[in-house]
Amino acid sequence: MLLDGYPKGYLSHLSREARWIRGDFQIIKWLKSNLSKLSKFKILDNIRRSLLEIFAVLNIFTIIILKRFTNINIFWLFLITLLSIAIPSFLDVINFIIFRKENIKTQKKFTKTLDSGITSSFYRALINIMTLPTKAYISLESAIISLYRMNISKMHLLEWTTSEEAEKKDKNSLGSVILKMLPNIFAGLALILLVGRSNYEIYTTIALYTLSFLFLIATFVMWEISHENVRKKKIEYLTKDETEYIKDVAKRTWDFFAEYMNKENNYLPPDNFQASRREKIVNRTSSTNIGLGLLTIVSAYDLKFINLEEAILYLENSLNTIKKLERWNGNFYNWYNTKTLEPLIPKFISTVDSGNLVRLYVHFESISGRKKVYSVWR
Repeated sequence: MLLDGYPKGYLSHLSREARWIRGDFQIIKWLKSNLSKLSKFKILDNIRRSLLEIFAVLNIFTIIILKRFTNINIFWLFLITLLSIAIPSFLDVINFIIFRKENIKTQKKFTKTLDSGITSSFYRALINIMTLPTKAYISLESAIISLYRMNISKMHLLEWTTSEEAEKKDKNSLGSVILKMLPNIFAGLALILLVGRSNYEIYTTIALYTLSFLFLIATFVMWEISHENVRKKKIEYLTKDETEYIKDVAKRTWDFFAEYMNKENNYLPPDNFQASRREKIVNRTSSTNIGLGLLTIVSAYDLKFINLEEAILYLENSLNTIKKLERWNGNFYNWYNTKTLEPLIPKFISTVDSGNLVRLYVHFESISGRKKVYSVWR
């Protein structure tokens, strides 16, 4: 199983957080709907989590100012505020200790990440505390934008940027990170000024100065862990075992297409195969499946799973079948019976699946000049 990755840099991570928070606030009106109490609780809980950092920052500065007019010990209030931010990581540690199991196969990864466990939970808690002012600002900004769009402008409510596009737009240069994390710098300097003008207990003073220091260095820390020093091709970072693992995944993937893109299915790839209970193949395919089937043939040739003659034969058989498929104004229907080639009822055109086929076609065209086998597509 191959999974999509997470945002590579802190700025793209913030962009994704902002999108999610805007979405949480845009469904706030659903609290007046006929949804179940559990569903409404989930909506409220999402909003609560969006507001957590905002109130944590307000609480820190409020108790510091409050200390100037009272004699209360603010250390414990300060500590509780930070614990509210770090508690998910503490729960991770408790969960890891109580429910840890031996001989569990971990997920295969091909980029450097912190292993799950106590160490990663500690770093996560530390980063969440360090970036508290910036996260609070992003949360507040996102909430205001959503409420403005919902109640005043009535525009851009469906605005959405994919993670891939956000990654391209967000430059992880030091200047960009500093500009985005100005709330951290302002909060760190404000803490230093406030603490310097007050007489706190020594341990409270140390704690507040430590927090201001963490706020100030957070910009450089997030820049350091975000930017990538590319000196080698990605494949060169893989070990021999990792390379063999990926090739094995590719081979087993091709085996599915090789087995079922047969004469019985008119050389079209079935949508799925049921392996549990009893083996069963479904006799339907979509435009996405068709495009993937053609692409796997080319990939199988590239990886030397099949030779040139076999690749050409697979492509010719598939393309000859594709020419026979019924279409609407040149567009493929979404589902076809692989045995009869009849469109499945109800007939409809899917912009998603048709878009996938177009993307695969563009990719196919981009590599078509390398080897003679790709000319068959034309």
